[in-house]
Amino acid sequence: CGGDDDDSSTAVDPERRATVQFKAEVNGQDFACGKTYSNVGVGQPGTYQVTDWRFYVHDVALVKTDGSRQTVALDQNGVWQYQNVAMLDLRKDCGSGAIPTNAVVTGTVANTNYSGICFKIGIPYSLNHINDATAPAPLNSSGMLWNWRGGRKFIRVDGTGAPGDVDKAVAFHIHLGSTQCPGPDASAPPSAACGYPNIAEVCLDNFNVAQDRIVMDIGKALEASNVAYNTPDTASGCMSANSDPECIAVMPRLNLDFTFVAGAGATPEKYTKTIPQRLFSVRKP
Repeated sequence: CGGDDDDSSTAVDPERRATVQFKAEVNGQDFACGKTYSNVGVGQPGTYQVTDWRFYVHDVALVKTDGSRQTVALDQNGVWQYQNVAMLDLRKDCGSGAIPTNAVVTGTVANTNYSGICFKIGIPYSLNHINDATAPAPLNSSGMLWNWRGGRKFIRVDGTGAPGDVDKAVAFHIHLGSTQCPGPDASAPPSAACGYPNIAEVCLDNFNVAQDRIVMDIGKALEASNVAYNTPDTASGCMSANSDPECIAVMPRLNLDFTFVAGAGATPEKYTKTIPQRLFSVRKP
């Protein structure tokens, strides 16, 4: 009698912690500021240096074995995460002193089995165009701001092609963000949704959040670019403009369809995103 008193079963916690780890590489090599990487892109000499590497993600979700998604409830830490948005700052050995960096997205998720992960690059429209002067961290990072109407840079990778070559060295950056955001004043929010939101979704299979890392390899985004050349009178590298020839090779490799318009009256050219995307990949221990 009294068998119920001997019940030793332990209740299972309905939630568990989730820490999504990110890592930066250039053509499979660990990233460090100022390091010169070879064989980047298609041009000669194919050398490249990176001096800044930051990006935003949102709507991070783990994928269950049945294919359904479970949103990660992000920690509201007041520095790197706000609501459903997180900023990754993968800079290493940049500048003259130590700078704050962040290579993880943290939160809680339902305690069940998962086999993959999905996330979106960028910031949702409702948060992208709030006033940076009053915005909470990490939306107040001045280095990630274009202007109030244009919103934030979703990806900021600053680099130099052919570094050290006085004849060929050229700034070649990747700045991803929304474009064609309507409105008469750059110092005010857009009057309607942006024509090209440029929000890319990434989904990765065979991902174990407890031990795997997500590698972002910017060499994959630059594999068809000549990083030692930039079209005159255009932004350095690709800054998402639909009139920038350098974006033809870059934007599809950021997992985005891209429309190029050479100028007024020109016929739009459509370039579909590269499938499968290779900018992000899973790295096992």
